[in-house]
Amino acid sequence: MIRLGYRQRLAATYLLVAAVSLLLISAYLSGAIQRHFVSRLDDELSTYVTLAAEVIRGELDRAGDVDTLAQELGRKTGLRVTVISLDGSVIGDSESDFRSMENHGDRPEIIEAHSVGVGLTTRYSTSLDAKLRYVAMPVVGAGGEMMGYVRLAMSLADIERSAGTIRKFMANAAIIAAAAGTMLSVALSQSIGRPLNDMALAAREIAHGDFTARMPAQGNDELGQLSDAFNYMVTELEQNVGELSERKGRMETILSAMADGVVAVDSFRKIILVNRAACEMFDTSEEHAVGRFLLEVVRNRDLAESLEDAVHGSGNVRETRIFSPLHMHLRISAAPIADGAGRGAAGAVAVLQDVTELRKLEQVRQDFVANVSHELRTPVTSIKGFADTLLDGAMDESETRERFLRVIAREADRLAEIIADLLELSRLESKETQILRSSVELADAVGASIEAVCAKAVSAGVEIVDRLPVGLPEVAGDRGLIIQVIVNLLDNAVKYTPRGGTVVATASVEGDVVKVSVTDTGVGIAPEHLPRIFERFYRADRSRSRQMGGTGLGLSIVRHIVELHGGEVSAESCLGKGSTFSFTLPVSYGS
Repeated sequence: MIRLGYRQRLAATYLLVAAVSLLLISAYLSGAIQRHFVSRLDDELSTYVTLAAEVIRGELDRAGDVDTLAQELGRKTGLRVTVISLDGSVIGDSESDFRSMENHGDRPEIIEAHSVGVGLTTRYSTSLDAKLRYVAMPVVGAGGEMMGYVRLAMSLADIERSAGTIRKFMANAAIIAAAAGTMLSVALSQSIGRPLNDMALAAREIAHGDFTARMPAQGNDELGQLSDAFNYMVTELEQNVGELSERKGRMETILSAMADGVVAVDSFRKIILVNRAACEMFDTSEEHAVGRFLLEVVRNRDLAESLEDAVHGSGNVRETRIFSPLHMHLRISAAPIADGAGRGAAGAVAVLQDVTELRKLEQVRQDFVANVSHELRTPVTSIKGFADTLLDGAMDESETRERFLRVIAREADRLAEIIADLLELSRLESKETQILRSSVELADAVGASIEAVCAKAVSAGVEIVDRLPVGLPEVAGDRGLIIQVIVNLLDNAVKYTPRGGTVVATASVEGDVVKVSVTDTGVGIAPEHLPRIFERFYRADRSRSRQMGGTGLGLSIVRHIVELHGGEVSAESCLGKGSTFSFTLPVSYGS
C-alpha cells in the first residue's frame, strides 16, 4: 500500500474538495438546466394544448373528421396530437393509425387531466420508440359538458441533446478548473508542507543526537510561531539531555564501581536496572537481565520477597545465601521507588551486600573463643583440681605431693605454651607486623630446624632425612621465622609418625618460588579435614592431638608466617599412609 506524505495528502485534500465541489455544482446545474427546459416545454405545451382543445371542440361539435384535424395540427406544430374519447378510445392521432391504438383511458396524463384539468407526464413511448413529454386537457363543449381529451406529446431528445451539450461544456470547464486547482493545491501544499518537512528532518536529526538542527525564520504566522517554538524546544532539550546524560554517566560509573550489587524492578517486577556486581553474583549480564521478570533471571525467593514487600511500600532488610556461581551470604536492603505522581511505589530497588567474609569472621571468632576457652580450661581445671587436692591434705604425702606438683608444672607449661602461641599468632595477624627480609640459605635453615627437633625424633624413634637438592637458590625472608615454620612442620610430622617411621624434608624450584615440603609416614589425615587443617585450634583427631601435646595453633602460625612472606601453604594426605605439608617462598634476586 502506497503511503502519501503530508504535502501529497494536503494537495490531494485540496483536489478532493475541488472535485467534489465541481461534481456537486455540475450535478445541480445539469438538473436545474434540464428542469428549466422542461418547464419552458410545459408552458409551450400547455398553450398549444389549450388552442388544440378549442379547435378540436369545434370539430367534435360538427362531428367532423377528427383524425384528419389531428394530423393537420401535428404538421403545423411539429407535435404529436392525439384525440381520445370519453371512454378512452383513440379517435385521432397525428403519428399512428388510431384504429390500431389501444385504449388510453388509463394513461397517467388522461387520469390527471380528468381530475385536475391538465395532465403532465414523461414516459417512454413504445409506439414511437422515444421518450416523450405528454400534456393532456379535456375538450369541454359550449355547455360545459366534457366531450373527450386532446393530448400533445413532444420528444425530449432535443432537450437531452441541449442538456448534454451543456454538461459537456461544464465537464470541460471542470477539467480546466481541476487542472488549475491541481497546480494551485500543489503550490499551496508546498508552501505549507515544506516547513513541516524541514521540521520533520530536523526532528530526526535531533533524535539521532544532533542538537545543532534549527528551523529558519518563517515570518509571524502560525508556521513562524511553530518554528520559533521548535527552536526553543531544541535548545531546552539539548540542555536537559546534556544534564541527563551527565547524571546517567555519573550513576553508571558509581553503580559499576560499587562492590555491592544493585537490582531495581518496576511495579510489574521486571528488572529495569542491574549493575556489574549483581550480574557477577547471579552469573548473568545486563543485556540478558533488563526487561525480564526478576524470577526469570534470579531464582532467589528471599530477594523476590524482599522486593515484593518494597513494591508494596515496606522497606526491609534480610539475609540470604546463594550457591551459584559462588557460595555467598548476601545482606539485602530493599526500598520502594516513589512514583513521581504520588500514586504509590513505581517499583523497588535492592542493594546486595556480600557479607560472606563477615559471617566467616564471626564464625571464626566464635570458634576461636570456644576453642581458646576449651584449651585454657583443660590445664586450668587440672591445676586447680590438683592444687585443691593438695590443700585438702595430700601435701602430707611426699610421693603424692611430688606427683601432683609435676602435673601442675606440666599443665602450667602447657598453659604458658598456649598463651605464647596466642601472642605469637596475634602478632603475626597484626597488620603492623614487619619482617626482616634477607637472603636465606634453605639448606642452612632446614639443617637448623632438624637439629632443633632431633632429640624429640630420636626419643620417638622417628628418622628425619634431609633430601634438599644441591644448588638451591636463596630465598627472601626472615631467617628466624622460616626456621620456625620448618620446625613446626617437622615437630608435627614427628608427633604423628609411629616409631620406626621416616620424615623427609625436600625442596624444588618452581619458577620464581622455591617449594619446601615435609613428608611423613604417619597416620595421615582424612580428606574432609584437609581444607580446615590450617585453622586455629582445628584438630583432625582431638583426643590423639591432646595426647601428643601441642596447642593446636602451630599450623595456623605456619600459614600466617608463609603468607607474610608472600607464599602459600598446602597439605596432602592419605589416611594411614602419611602426609605432606608444603610451603613456597620467593627466590631472592638480591644475593
